[in-house]
Amino acid sequence: MEQLNKIKIPQQIQTEKELDLNSKLKETCPVCGKNTYKKVTILGTDRVVKTMCKCESKAWHEKKEHEEAAEKQERLKKLISNSLMDDKFRESTFENWDFERGSRKMYELGKRYAENFKECKKQGLGLLIYGNAGNGKTYMASCIANELLKRYVPVICISINGLLGRIQKTYNNYGKEAESDILRTFSNADLLIIDDLGTEKSSEWSRSMVYNIIDSRYRSKLPLIITSNLDIKANERYGVLEELYHERTESRILEMCTPVFNTSKSIRLEEAKKKTELLKKILY
Repeated sequence: MEQLNKIKIPQQIQTEKELDLNSKLKETCPVCGKNTYKKVTILGTDRVVKTMCKCESKAWHEKKEHEEAAEKQERLKKLISNSLMDDKFRESTFENWDFERGSRKMYELGKRYAENFKECKKQGLGLLIYGNAGNGKTYMASCIANELLKRYVPVICISINGLLGRIQKTYNNYGKEAESDILRTFSNADLLIIDDLGTEKSSEWSRSMVYNIIDSRYRSKLPLIITSNLDIKANERYGVLEELYHERTESRILEMCTPVFNTSKSIRLEEAKKKTELLKKILY
């Protein structure tokens, strides 16, 4: 009997725990087909642990990016009080694009820019949209901003006068230190849109501020969109940008932003004509 006890009988029947572990090792993601568990050895003991397949890893990283972008955008909203992000701004989207306010050419350009923004950001590519007053430049820029915000991309859209006014206001309360704080907020924005460049009151201080703003984007290698009523004439060596802001500012703008001439008619003039006709009907 003792001899029988010394004989080792091969154990062919696995325990329930072993069967459960082996079945887990065979589990795969129904989408990508990769294993969702793997065996690891910890302090000499084999363990089966959960792993992220490509699908789960991608979803996790996208969720994290969205959360981080949403946090950035919330900070930007609190810091930039003079933003153009009012009710009128929020209504400007490619989904409800008004072709009387903006041309098809501008619609297609803006939509393509938004759709390919990831690559544009990587390459630091921006736009300088110029043309007659009231012909839909701000409308197009607002549509780009809203499309990117919808995708959790942090965007600041602000008029040059609102921005300079915001900086000036801080001097009374906080001194010069607040100026650098405002400039630093731009590093939180993947895209900065400056509306109506050239409409601000020209002074040495305003020219210096415009340079600092442009230069901060230039050094960060982040994209910039500018709208302006100025007659840019980008092909001329000495243009209106140099006259207003000096050569160093002009060279940075033209290096960062591709000039786009908006040839659309003035929306405001068209609206004024409609109201004039309406008034004639009412009065006469």
